[in-house]
Amino acid sequence: MNPETQKKLYHEGSAIYDSAGVMMMTFTPINQVHQHLCGFHFYAQDPTRHVEAHHFCVHRSEDFHQCIIYDSGEADARLIGIEYIVTEKVFKSLPEGEKKYWHSHKYEVESGLLYLETKGAIPNVINDIAEQPAMLELQQTYGKTIHTWQPDISPELPLGPPQLMMAYTKDGQLDDVVVKARGQKTGIHAGKKKKLREGYLPEYEADPKADQWETDGTGIAFKAEDVSI
Repeated sequence: MNPETQKKLYHEGSAIYDSAGVMMMTFTPINQVHQHLCGFHFYAQDPTRHVEAHHFCVHRSEDFHQCIIYDSGEADARLIGIEYIVTEKVFKSLPEGEKKYWHSHKYEVESGLLYLETKGAIPNVINDIAEQPAMLELQQTYGKTIHTWQPDISPELPLGPPQLMMAYTKDGQLDDVVVKARGQKTGIHAGKKKKLREGYLPEYEADPKADQWETDGTGIAFKAEDVSI
């Protein structure tokens, strides 16, 4: 079989497979996704490297959410990681040695860096109303995020060990140019979100055991280790 014929059969077969897949296969876990959040993560060992992170989340319980993370909300987005989100109650119950892997969401929510992503046809005023319950909940939660793809340095393939990611905790840590560029692209502006949320978010102080990169000045990097098997 010549290469051209083989390529044609492959594409024809793929089209049939894709059509059959929608009708015949189940996607139950993925179909449970009901929340799309957009924010920014940075590498725990290098705060200068940021990644736009689109979270597609499922609520396993009132205290625990799990999210698949892509680098955009487009059809060709890269699947770059996962995030687990817990309430303050659960975070406080974690072993002390575990807490260093977790970050708070207080600043992300209050600053407007994190927002609910809605379809382009949805007016911003509807987005603002729709996201209020989510922001009230997320303000007092904590996340553990692992990225398996570093698209900023390896855009074609997910190379290297997994990376622990963190979230920003104060103004000036993320370049305003980055935030403004996202706002120009989406029409959703962090500054406007911040001002609006000041009217309904309660006063809250994050647990100091989270965001330890900031308090102790050290990052965490996972390294592969060869072991006998």
